[in-house]
Amino acid sequence: MKFRENDRTGRVALVLLLIAVGAFGALLLLDLLTIGPGYPPPEALQKWYIPQPRYEYAENGTVVVNRTIGGGIVLLGDIEEGCPSLFPDCSRYCSHAVYLDTVLGDRYLVVNWYFDDDADLARAEGNLCSYLRSSGNVASAGLILPGEPDRSPDAPIVSPITVTKYESETSSGYFGVVEKPLSPEHDDYFIVYYGVFGPAVLPDHTAALEELMLRSYSLRNARPLASCT
Repeated sequence: MKFRENDRTGRVALVLLLIAVGAFGALLLLDLLTIGPGYPPPEALQKWYIPQPRYEYAENGTVVVNRTIGGGIVLLGDIEEGCPSLFPDCSRYCSHAVYLDTVLGDRYLVVNWYFDDDADLARAEGNLCSYLRSSGNVASAGLILPGEPDRSPDAPIVSPITVTKYESETSSGYFGVVEKPLSPEHDDYFIVYYGVFGPAVLPDHTAALEELMLRSYSLRNARPLASCT
C-alpha cells in the first residue's frame, strides 16, 4: 500500500512538473512572438539614433575607441542614460550625447527618446511641444540630407525630411519623430533632437547637424512634432 501511495505521489509530482514546464515554455514563446528573436531591447533602442564611437584595433592588437564621428566632430565623454536638463523627461528610455566640433569649437547635443506605445508618444509630443513653445520659438522646417553612407545603389541620392525647428537661448536645433523604423510589425517610436548649445544662428550649424544625422540610424520618413505643427 505504501508503495502504491508513493507511486501515486510521484505521478502527481510528474504531472505538476510537466504543467510548469509547459507554462514556462508558453511564456517564452509569447515573449519571442512579442519581441522577436534577437530584437534590440529598450536599453539599446534608447540610444538608437545617437552617433556611436567606433572600436578599432591598434597596431599592437589592443582595442581603441575612435571618437571621431565625421567632419571634425568628436564624441565628448560617453553616451549618457537619461534626458539632459534642457528638456523634459518624456520617457523612461532616454539617452543623450555631447559632441565637439574640433575646428570651430562648437558643442552639439543629440537626444534620443524611445517609446513602445503610440499613446505614450502622443503624450510626450504634447508635453515636449508645450515646453518648447514656452522656452523658445518653434516652426516646421525642411532638410535635405545627402545619401546615407551605407545606402544601397538603388536608394535616392538625397533624402528630404520635414522636422520641427527649435530656437532658444540655451540650444537650437531640429526635432524629428520616427515611427516603426526597424519593422512595421514592432511598436517602436522615437523622438530625436539634434542641436547646438547656446544662442546660435541655426543655419550656420545645419551642415554639422546634418553630419550627425547621417551618422545616426536612418531618418527616412521622419516627421515634425505633431503638437507643434
